[in-house]
Amino acid sequence: MGISILNPAAVASGVTQKVQEFTSTGTFTVPSNVTTVELLMFGGGGGGGGTQNTGNGGGGGGGGCFNRLITVTSGTSYTVTIGGGGGAGAVNTSGSNGSDTTFGGLATATGGGGGGRGQTSGNNGGCGGGRGSSSAGESGSGGGGAGGVGGTGGSGSATGGSANGTQGGSGGPAGDGGTVRGGNGGIGLNGRGGGGGGGGGSSQQGQGGGSSGGANGGNNTSGSAASANTGGGGGGAGGGAGFAGGAGGSGYAQVIYWS
Repeated sequence: MGISILNPAAVASGVTQKVQEFTSTGTFTVPSNVTTVELLMFGGGGGGGGTQNTGNGGGGGGGGCFNRLITVTSGTSYTVTIGGGGGAGAVNTSGSNGSDTTFGGLATATGGGGGGRGQTSGNNGGCGGGRGSSSAGESGSGGGGAGGVGGTGGSGSATGGSANGTQGGSGGPAGDGGTVRGGNGGIGLNGRGGGGGGGGGSSQQGQGGGSSGGANGGNNTSGSAASANTGGGGGGAGGGAGFAGGAGGSGYAQVIYWS
């Protein structure tokens, strides 16, 4: 990783960039000569929804992305909490929301929303999971694709910093889960946070998760689980009764500083 574009002054001052990664909860101790750090964090992805009768589950939403400079206190230790991925939706059950990734009490990357369970009315697929950002500097990641429809989850915006961040895109509307493909997951940000794909009907395949970590939807199977530390949404179940969604991927954090 090169010098961060968020702190060009560091280049002119001749200091060296350092990066500390967190794939599980830990502690960051600020060096004595540091008062500003850059955070790149992703919340845990939402779990995919399970099938209900012939209705297919929606994919989970990708975890939100927080990327900005923050002020810290030299010599202070901050707890970095990595959000867990949302639990997979069991049969007839929606997926669970992913947990938030946090840096002390200073910054939060919101967990992705769980994908909806399949619906029985008209064999409609569950809608894709989505969850708004909660803090300035945070961007929403990709929404999960809806089960049994050709719609696509919206991509997360690359622009954050508003009072409430920028909400990730939602999945497409539900369709006939028996005959229509599942929706694609939304595209994530900075290599992580893609939405999970929606489950497909018995005669059509589930669709792919969004790039940047989203898991694929099921086709006569349970949805796929997103990989650890991607913040990706789990895939929705597809193909009829008796299938569960996939679990969301856990979150991730980088602390970048110059000394």
